[in-house]
Formats: sequence, C-alpha cells, structure tokens
Amino acid sequence: MTKYILVLYMCSMLSNNCPSSHYPGYQFETHTSCVEYGYRLAYGTFKNLEEMEEFEQEYIENSKIVVKFECKEINVPKPIVPPAKPKTNA
Repeated sequence: MTKYILVLYMCSMLSNNCPSSHYPGYQFETHTSCVEYGYRLAYGTFKNLEEMEEFEQEYIENSKIVVKFECKEINVPKPIVPPAKPKTNA
C-alpha cells in the first residue's frame, strides 16, 4: 500500500543549502492531498519564523531563507486484520 509522508526543509537560497529537515508526522493517502497540505504547512512555517528570535527579518532576508517540502512515497504493508470471533450464545 502506497502512502506519502510530508518532509519540510529549511533552506538558504544564498548558499543553495538545506541543512535541516523535519518530518512533521503527517501521512497521506494521495500525492495530491500531501502537496495541498504541504503548501499550507510550508507557508505557515515560514510566517512563524518571523516570530522566532533566531530568525529575525534581517537574517531571513540576507540568507534568503525559504521553506521547501517534499511528499515522499513510502510503501506500507497492509495491516493484518484477524477474522472476527464468532458470537457465542450463553
């Protein structure tokens, strides 16, 4: 069974480097649903950077900080569901 996990990357376009990645723990059934959520989460993450002390506006601007994302395809084994136990009439 194919699933997609969302991976966020914090990147500097100045150095063309993405030193950190984060797996927020979201899993999706389709690539499309992953991408749609990825855009929203990347935007929200970028806007939240401005509120953090270590990411002042000047640092974000000078380092050309961006938030990228990837929808990584993974294969998950189908869960084994045991058959239902028969009901007993007592």
